[in-house]
Amino acid sequence: WRAHRADPSHLIVIGDLVVDQNTYQARVGGERLELTYKEYELLRFLASHRGTVFTREALLSHVWGYDYYGGVRTVDVHVRRVRAKLGEPAGSYVETVRNVGYRFADARDLGEE
Repeated sequence: WRAHRADPSHLIVIGDLVVDQNTYQARVGGERLELTYKEYELLRFLASHRGTVFTREALLSHVWGYDYYGGVRTVDVHVRRVRAKLGEPAGSYVETVRNVGYRFADARDLGEE
């Protein structure tokens, strides 16, 4: 990241996870993640709203758009894929809120305060 002189205002840095909003890339521990566009958008959206719980319907609206007609389980599938690609421990940053939806762990949960 330093070698490419990325503008830090466009980076979301959480632990060893770095989401670059200029290049649409994410890295964990310096290793680039091979994310689809929707996986990246889901990760970027959740990471930029840390600690906020979103229902599946809200995520469909924000990430897929208002005109998306697929089922809400699409969100579950994409969350599972994002977690798998993040690996451990970063995969645990995307938390399930039972009977509600998902959230990205906030600073207190990650011990960053």
